[in-house]
Amino acid sequence: MNKSRIIISSFILFACFFTVSCLNTIVEVKNWMEATSVEEIEGNYHYLENDGIKIYLPEVFERYSSVGYQQLLDSFGTKKEVEFEKKRLKALRDIEGSFYIYFDKETGATYTINTLPYTPLRREDAQYLLSMINASYKRSSHDSDLSYTKLTAKYNDSGSQNIFRSIYRIDNQKTNIQVFNSSYIISSKSKTVWIQITTPFEVDFDMFIQKMIL
Repeated sequence: MNKSRIIISSFILFACFFTVSCLNTIVEVKNWMEATSVEEIEGNYHYLENDGIKIYLPEVFERYSSVGYQQLLDSFGTKKEVEFEKKRLKALRDIEGSFYIYFDKETGATYTINTLPYTPLRREDAQYLLSMINASYKRSSHDSDLSYTKLTAKYNDSGSQNIFRSIYRIDNQKTNIQVFNSSYIISSKSKTVWIQITTPFEVDFDMFIQKMIL
């Protein structure tokens, strides 16, 4: 897991910066996570054609091409912020495997998924990732107006599936903007995926993850 865990830990921090600033323009917050069970959640399946994977997302999420998403960005942030996000997207696209992006215009929430070379995720790998994330966030807090709070970090091995999940709250102390970043790394059925969800409200995305078909 060494190669994949280093790649992932390098980009988890990078993924948060743009969203913290651009959410300043989002005025409507609609929490699509009111369901209390997998049976109750409403959404749609989306087929990832390059990988034979089906993901389940809230109905408001729409898929964007990289070009389409970059055009959308122009209405959310400054020129500097947009350029930063474009660099982030390029970095994610350059990771070995496929890259898909979904966006919710109502809340400004973003869902991205990278498919990675299959590597079983061990508990020690999850612990390494968490330590790298914490160290990166700690360094960043000294050089910016952002502060990071770990809300949860869990590892689960069911025998057929390995999952590492972390959720962080990111606070911009200058603008009082608050966002949440959830990351999932899942290895199952000879496939490994890295999912990131960034939202303006705290969310437990587990029920949507459970409905994903690898």
